[in-house]
Amino acid sequence: MHPLPVGELAATPWSLSPFWFIALALGIPALLWLGLAWRRALLECPNRIRRAGIKEMRRLLKSLQRSDVTPRPAHLHAWLRATARVWNIRTSAPCVGEVSQAAHAISGDAAVTSRWRTLWQTTEHGLYGPNVQPTRDWLQDATSVAATVDMPKRERLFPNRLGHWLPSVASAMLVVIMIGSQALADVPWSAPPAAGSPAPTSGLGVPPPPTAEAELEMASEEAPVDFAPEVAENAEAALENNWNDWAAHRNLAAYQTQQGELNLAIAHAAAAFIQHPTGSDTRDALLAALGETETVDRTLRRLLSGAWYERAPALLSPAGWQRLALLAALLTAAGFCVMVLSLYTRGSQSRLQGATVVWAGRGVAALGVIVLIASVVSWNAYGSFAHPEAAILIQSANVSPVPTDLVPTEETSPLSAGSVVIGERNFLGWRKVEGEREISGWVRGNALMPLYGSR
Repeated sequence: MHPLPVGELAATPWSLSPFWFIALALGIPALLWLGLAWRRALLECPNRIRRAGIKEMRRLLKSLQRSDVTPRPAHLHAWLRATARVWNIRTSAPCVGEVSQAAHAISGDAAVTSRWRTLWQTTEHGLYGPNVQPTRDWLQDATSVAATVDMPKRERLFPNRLGHWLPSVASAMLVVIMIGSQALADVPWSAPPAAGSPAPTSGLGVPPPPTAEAELEMASEEAPVDFAPEVAENAEAALENNWNDWAAHRNLAAYQTQQGELNLAIAHAAAAFIQHPTGSDTRDALLAALGETETVDRTLRRLLSGAWYERAPALLSPAGWQRLALLAALLTAAGFCVMVLSLYTRGSQSRLQGATVVWAGRGVAALGVIVLIASVVSWNAYGSFAHPEAAILIQSANVSPVPTDLVPTEETSPLSAGSVVIGERNFLGWRKVEGEREISGWVRGNALMPLYGSR
């Protein structure tokens, strides 16, 4: 192994649950669906046009009152248009008879109907009569007449009909995909095989993966390279600047392996491998540091020498899988949004266009779901290594229930060097940790080395 140039920086994983990526993939289209359902419920309200007309008329009259000017023909045209909407008249150019009939049918009051008929005739005369200018009295009359109409209530305050939510049979497929994505996201693809069972192959003619001993033999066949102390000094200086320099971790691990400091070598090699699992440099450094160590972390053992599907998560680091999961969640959300939009706009496009959009949305959503499931499963396969506060013991320690050395040994829980724990808060040189087998307590801070961040 030759020294690597330092300065190769890795990303720290996010302290997030995979649930948030699934919620993002489903939440965005769900909100879009809710908005479209609400919009459809409002558009189907029979009083929608009347409510819009009353609002338009009130805005017009308030604008004229604030400006204190004589109404111009543009204002009179706007009032006529708003009046037609107030009384739910759908013709483009209604006459005074249609206005009277509509006002009487809705209000049922002859006096109100008469006032609207008179004002309509006055407005038309001011628009189309020869040399006639509307007076200021028109504004007072229009304001008084507008006060005789109350704002009609909405018949539906929220989408409460099946037609608002399921405008197409194709939406059933969307629901099935949503439910299926949540169920498949928890499939433990990377579960370790049962003890004593042979390692399965990929089913595609791929031979079983080499064992740890075989990999060690292959690594030993290479000509050994002695690392100079300057390499370790440069690596330590690089780690002082950025603890996520995986190349510096790898160089320091190789030097410490050469010097026989195996606990530190394993810790730095594990940090380099977890931060940058792709390629052979960090893998070879970790295998060389582990040597014939029997107490290897189970997660590391799977990632190094497990079956093909157990080594697949090592294609990316935990942070890399998280970024890919975020991208897949957005891709899934985009596909679902296209499907939802196609449900509500199918009537405004051709059949061929609609089918193309629907299948494009389904394809994008399916691709996003597959990548999201693979990302979440691979991310979870790292176990404690995927936590931003993950740390590794560089010496054996006893986990104490309280941060003091006065606790009897029988009340503590032993952890061997190389164990991976999740660090929590610090207290006077002690660090609270959580490990496997539900071990939780305090250890000395100098017994731990963080895998991410800084010391």
